[in-house]
Amino acid sequence: MSPGTYRWLAITALALLVAIVVTGAAVRLTGSGLGCSDWPNCEPGDFVSVSTPNQAIEQLNRLFTGLVSLAVAAAVLGSIRRRPFRRDLVWLSVGLVLGVIGQIVLGGITVLVDLHPVAVGGHFVLSMILVADAVVLTWRAGRPAGPRAPVVRPDQLWLSRVALTLAAGLMLTGPIVTGTGPHAGDAASPRFGFSIPDVVRVHSINMWLFLVVLVVLLVRLVRTPGVDRLGDGRLVRRGTVVLGVVVAQGAIGYLQYATGIPAALVLAHIIGATAVLSTMIWFHLGLSAPTAGAGSTPVDRSGSGAVEHTGAGSPR
Repeated sequence: MSPGTYRWLAITALALLVAIVVTGAAVRLTGSGLGCSDWPNCEPGDFVSVSTPNQAIEQLNRLFTGLVSLAVAAAVLGSIRRRPFRRDLVWLSVGLVLGVIGQIVLGGITVLVDLHPVAVGGHFVLSMILVADAVVLTWRAGRPAGPRAPVVRPDQLWLSRVALTLAAGLMLTGPIVTGTGPHAGDAASPRFGFSIPDVVRVHSINMWLFLVVLVVLLVRLVRTPGVDRLGDGRLVRRGTVVLGVVVAQGAIGYLQYATGIPAALVLAHIIGATAVLSTMIWFHLGLSAPTAGAGSTPVDRSGSGAVEHTGAGSPR
């Protein structure tokens, strides 16, 4: 299998993993979490049942789970047949398979515990881990193997790591809000016993910290001499995309809280959460570049405007 073909496999797996986040949210927001009372059958003795809208929605989500399973299995087989062979791509694709198996098992547990918010939230968190894995797989599948080195100063790389950690934190505080509010999966499902204003405030503080760190990072990148290290401004453009997604996501969050948490805005917020994590990972991955090969990108680590080359045999 050619590298180009394999990268399309990775992109397909990523797209389906994002789609299942959306269908999973639709299950919760329409109160269809217990549309099927059994697992893996929809009803006892009945593998497929679409006699009610809730059953149909839950069945659609399970169908996407099957498609995702096929896509990640193809990613593993493709990584083995890809030439040149890349061990890192094999391990990343195996991680997708293990994650999907975990999702299937957790899905069954979620039904058996009557949509307890810990299980529902765990379902979402594992989905975000899978999306993150697929983003890294797609990134690496489109780039050469070998060692890489930062193309930014150490303080900028550190800020990016802090921002990425805060973005991951949003994927934890968000489900706590959902598990406390009206869209936890079913009208009769259990909820966390927290106060909605309190958990929303924690989630909001998490978002503001993330936004502040991201803005500081982007300002430092723009003010660093020679920031256009990749030749076409990709670093700043990627960071600007992340900033735009974060601002839009924050606006949706405040709007949904102010309007009584309507289901449509909650769905948009979940889609936005996936976009925030994906674009932040994509941006962070772009802060490093291959170290080997002629014509490698010059790097200014000092901020003085003087550059050092990272290619093999280049002056440092």
